[in-house]
Amino acid sequence: MNHEAIRIPLEIQIGQELYQQIQGKVLETILREAKVEKTENYFKNILQGHSFKVNEKLAPRLYDSFMDVMKKLDFRESTEFFITNNPELNAFAISRLEPDESHIININSGLIDKVDDDELKFIVGHEIGHLISNNANIAQLLDFVFVNQEETPLMMQHKIAVWDKLSELTADRFGFMACGRLDKVLSCFFKMASGLSVERLNFDPKAFSIENEEILKYFKETGSGNLLSHPINPIRIKAVELFENSELYRNLLAGAEIGYDKVLDDSISELIQSLMVISNSPLNYHRTCFIASAGLIVAGIDKAIEPDEYNAIVDELSAFTVFPKQTLKEMIDENKIDLFFENSVNALLEINPGEKNMMLEYMINIIIADSTILDSELNFVFDFGVKLGFERKEIAQIFATSIQEKFMPNIYS
Repeated sequence: MNHEAIRIPLEIQIGQELYQQIQGKVLETILREAKVEKTENYFKNILQGHSFKVNEKLAPRLYDSFMDVMKKLDFRESTEFFITNNPELNAFAISRLEPDESHIININSGLIDKVDDDELKFIVGHEIGHLISNNANIAQLLDFVFVNQEETPLMMQHKIAVWDKLSELTADRFGFMACGRLDKVLSCFFKMASGLSVERLNFDPKAFSIENEEILKYFKETGSGNLLSHPINPIRIKAVELFENSELYRNLLAGAEIGYDKVLDDSISELIQSLMVISNSPLNYHRTCFIASAGLIVAGIDKAIEPDEYNAIVDELSAFTVFPKQTLKEMIDENKIDLFFENSVNALLEINPGEKNMMLEYMINIIIADSTILDSELNFVFDFGVKLGFERKEIAQIFATSIQEKFMPNIYS
């Protein structure tokens, strides 16, 4: 089975970027060599002491079902399955660090009690999907590097949040491949969301799908779907439906040659747009345009954008867009930086005149980012500040405060 073909391209791209940014390969080597307790063994010890390990003798029906999923997904790496006495409807996968160890998949008893055999195959396939894609491993490395998640750089926070959701969508594809029934995927989502039995309510998958379309429409309009750690169920369900109806899925079933499915990729790209947006606020849109355009203008006054200046712009943009570097590139490619700057300044002052303080302070911060303040940069800020309505003395005071708080002289100059 062509595992890579099943995955969502953007999930692969962002996952690779994150892996490279934290130097995943080096980190894995260090963790193997370090004389510390292995994560896999740590969890295995806990699970063996407090959970039930599924094996052929003690739970033959579950064991055969899990092995069937592994066979359908052509996943041949050693994997151990545990069931934990926990009413929470949850499951997780732990990637092995050493090749002679086993991956671990844990399923809470509450989930086992709630779902039927086909729904359970979807869940197990989903977790195996995290292992196949290596996303379980990347997630573990990220948790190791950023023990305190609040200290994760803002730009990486948003990228990780988007990648988390995309990795769930990719894992859902593997879950569907393992289950093979869309109605069971729908009923599984219903059970996990409601905690109810589908038999008790005479569950109708088609009606549930229609209802989800309406909810999805709301989230698309509001952009609220990006606030959740997992993509909302309507997005996940729609993504599976698109996959089921795709040429890619038909070719996978037929064992035919796998090519690029542009229709599916375009449909998924449109579907996940709400996950890419940090805010649909018009104010934040104009802030984004101002930060990008003003940053490029100020940093380019000396005819060269220094790395420290560029990084300062990217850091500021990270509060408003998931892909700040792409935002800058698109603005540069459009070659309308001055127009973006003028329009954003006017819009911000019209919507909220109090933004002028933020605008002036931001431009000053970009100027001092490279540890050099030129006369041309100083004159630009004074002229801009006056146009905003500041007195020259006010501008000088704001500049002085920024220097005192953030300026670091270049001692190697």
